[in-house]
Amino acid sequence: MEESLVSVIIPTRNSERTIETVLESARNQTYSHYEIIVVDNHSCDRTLFIVEKHKATLYSHGPERSAQRNYGAAKAKGEYLIFLDSDIELSSRVIEECIQQVRKGFEIITFPEAIIGEGFWAKCRALEAACYLGDDTIEAPRFYSRKIFFALGGFEEALSGTEDWDLRESALRAGYAIGRIAALTMHHEGRIDL
Repeated sequence: MEESLVSVIIPTRNSERTIETVLESARNQTYSHYEIIVVDNHSCDRTLFIVEKHKATLYSHGPERSAQRNYGAAKAKGEYLIFLDSDIELSSRVIEECIQQVRKGFEIITFPEAIIGEGFWAKCRALEAACYLGDDTIEAPRFYSRKIFFALGGFEEALSGTEDWDLRESALRAGYAIGRIAALTMHHEGRIDL
């Protein structure tokens, strides 16, 4: 049986602090049939150099994350799409576990996420995120079949920051079941202050 192609789509904007870790985590998956697409919004740091070094497919598009994600999805060749932020690292079995869920009938899948950062407020955010693990009202899916993603109309481009939850709500209203994997993602938030 031929493996399904999974497209990992990452919007960037001056993401040099975290993008290398994210790209390496995407390259180190136990599932091997994937492509990595980076959609950059006019970075002026070393982001583009790092992306090119990792040989990801690179496009330039803006103005915000929702539009970048939709653009990457339109350019993707995969039957399945994973949407990451440029500071979200995948543990090695994320794609493999998503495909296992697909075989069980799920075409929209949520990942658990841990917060990693420096300082007191990052520890507070990490504790908060740990309290939400498994809470479907807080966590949002990051994996979609291409067919369902486009049937739902993609991300609402007028939204930035809440587009994940908006798309999840659209999927639930349309009657789609949402699966879940155990493999963790790590959100590198750096140093957080008030």
